[in-house]
Amino acid sequence: MKKRSPLIFLLFTVFIFACNLPAGTTPTPEGSIFTQAAMTITAAANSEGQPATTPAETSTPLPTSAIATATQASAATNTPVCNQASFVSDVTIPDNTNITVNKGFTKTWRLRNVGTCTWTSGYQIIFDSGDQMNGPSSQQLTNGTVAPGQTIDVSVDLKAPVSPGTYKGNWKLKDANGVIFALSTGPFWVQIKAVAVAEADWPTIKINDTGHEVFAIQHLLRAHGHDLNVDGIYGPITQARVEDFQTDNNLTEDGFVGPETWQKLIIQVQQGKTGQEVRAVQRLLRDKFGYGISVDGIFGPETFNAVKQFQSGTGLTPDGIVGPQTWQKLLKLVSSN
Repeated sequence: MKKRSPLIFLLFTVFIFACNLPAGTTPTPEGSIFTQAAMTITAAANSEGQPATTPAETSTPLPTSAIATATQASAATNTPVCNQASFVSDVTIPDNTNITVNKGFTKTWRLRNVGTCTWTSGYQIIFDSGDQMNGPSSQQLTNGTVAPGQTIDVSVDLKAPVSPGTYKGNWKLKDANGVIFALSTGPFWVQIKAVAVAEADWPTIKINDTGHEVFAIQHLLRAHGHDLNVDGIYGPITQARVEDFQTDNNLTEDGFVGPETWQKLIIQVQQGKTGQEVRAVQRLLRDKFGYGISVDGIFGPETFNAVKQFQSGTGLTPDGIVGPQTWQKLLKLVSSN
C-alpha cells in the first residue's frame, strides 16, 4: 500500500473545512477560487458537443388600427367609379393664350373616359364657375357614345371680355341622370388673356411715304368708296382722302394713318370675298412677302392657302381669315423682299 502525500491530505482537509462553513458566511478567497473553477468545469461540460443556438425570429404583430386603415385605403383605391374623366390635352387655346378683347374663339379639350360607364348623347358639358365668357350654360357632350378608355374632343364657343385681363372659366360634365362629375382633381378649365390691340403693332404712314403699306391704304380707301389712284405714293391726293375718311369716322383729321385710323380702315376678308380689300391683302402677300399669287381681287383657294401659310409662319392661328391680328402682321412685319 502506497503512502499518501501530505499535500493531498492537506487539500482534502481544506475542502472539508470549506464545505462545513456556516450559511451566509463570506467565502474565503480560496473558496472563491474553488467555486469558480467548479462553475467553469460545469459550463464547459454542458456546452461540449452541443451546437450553438440562435434565438428564434419573432414578428411584431401590427396594431389592429393600422391593419384596418390599410384595408380601407386598399378598398378605396380599388373601388370602381362610374363617371370620371381625365384631361389629355388642350387641342386649342392653351392656358394664357392672348385673345383680342371682344373677339370670339373656340376652346377644345381632349378628355378620356376613365370611369366604368359609357358616355352617351344624354351627357352634357356644363359651365361650373369663374368667367363664362359668353359660353353656354350647358350643351350636349356627344351625339354618339364614348366607351371607357376612349377619348373625345369637347368644344365650346366663347368670347373674350371687353376689358383686358386674365379670365378663367371652369367646366364639368353631367350624366343623363343629372349627376355632375369632372376630373379626379376637379373641373377642367379655359384661361385666356384678353388683350387690347397694341398701338405698337400698327405702322404710322404719312405724307411722302411710299411702299407696300401705302398700296394697302389706297386699296382700302377705294374699298370704302374714296376715288384715288393706287400708285404706292402717299402724296397730297392720298392724304386728302385719308383726312376725308378720318372725318367720316369721327377720328382726328391729321392725315396720318396710325393705329386708330388703321383699325377703322381695315376690313376682314376671307374665302369667297372680292373687292379692293382683297387686292390689298394679295398685294402685301405677293410684293412684300413673296407669295406667288395673283392680285385679282378674288379671295379664292390660292389666296386662302397663302394666308394660312403666312399665319403659320408668324405664330397666328392658320384659319385663312384676315382679321385684325393678321392685318397687323401683314402691315408691321419687315418685308422679306
